[in-house]
Amino acid sequence: MISPWPPDTAPNTCLPPLPPTAVPGIALPPLACDSHCHVFAPQARYPLPAERSYTPAIATLDDYRLLRCTYGIERAVLVQPSVYGTDNSLLLDSLADEPERLRAIAVVPPDLPEGELAALDRAGVRGVRINRRNPGGPPLSAIGELGRRIAPFGWHVQLLVEIERVDLDDIHRAAGMPLVVDHFGLLDPAKGPDAPAFRRLLRLLEAGLCWVKLSAPHRVCGSTVDYEILSPFVARLVAARPDRLLWATDWPHTECYERVPEDAGLFTLMLRWLPSESLRRQILVDNPTRLHWSS
Repeated sequence: MISPWPPDTAPNTCLPPLPPTAVPGIALPPLACDSHCHVFAPQARYPLPAERSYTPAIATLDDYRLLRCTYGIERAVLVQPSVYGTDNSLLLDSLADEPERLRAIAVVPPDLPEGELAALDRAGVRGVRINRRNPGGPPLSAIGELGRRIAPFGWHVQLLVEIERVDLDDIHRAAGMPLVVDHFGLLDPAKGPDAPAFRRLLRLLEAGLCWVKLSAPHRVCGSTVDYEILSPFVARLVAARPDRLLWATDWPHTECYERVPEDAGLFTLMLRWLPSESLRRQILVDNPTRLHWSS
């Protein structure tokens, strides 16, 4: 698992994503959605703050379109990365480029004026993110105020947390709304699917109180590339509430400094995890439509 940002070190520069290569036989359903990705542009136009945990490689919306075209992804949810803090300028410019195909998750301060929240909603923002791993956004203690502010828009709170280190039940109660948990909750695969933290996540999922993203296996598995260790967790999640699961590439795979995941491998893994057309349609199309395009 990738360790949290050590605040006394300079930000390292991430490797760029690998060029997409086709996966033989892949045929995603119409309106398939990548529910978690990022874009990064040159600093001359979109500057990075000094306080950040990494320096991203340039990975533009045009670069991402190439990946989408290669694999048949028609829609996507752009997630505000920590390195831009609460400056959502690039996120909004990207949304304006493809307003029908893109939705977004922003990072906002709890006291953002209601008029600015409404403008974000009109632009295609459908939630706010709290990131416990990287600097650049509101603290977890702000979740109650954020939940109260965004509830009238039908948005949700998206979390990047390690489920072993937080109490998801308390977080859900504080937010007052269903949560979206990034990247398997950064679970510890060595503890197995019967670990208490994962069982608590499952209980929330079964009750319809959260959504879980099947994404970024490299962030969970660390240096190993044997992502099959996650298959028992996926099986439990799918058996519990397939209507509350999302799938995503996590492109362009930030915080990779020695090796970058191959996107073709991630798509092949997804096909094994979601072997039926009906299951892929539910998780790649129906669920993100309900969460991000219904309002």
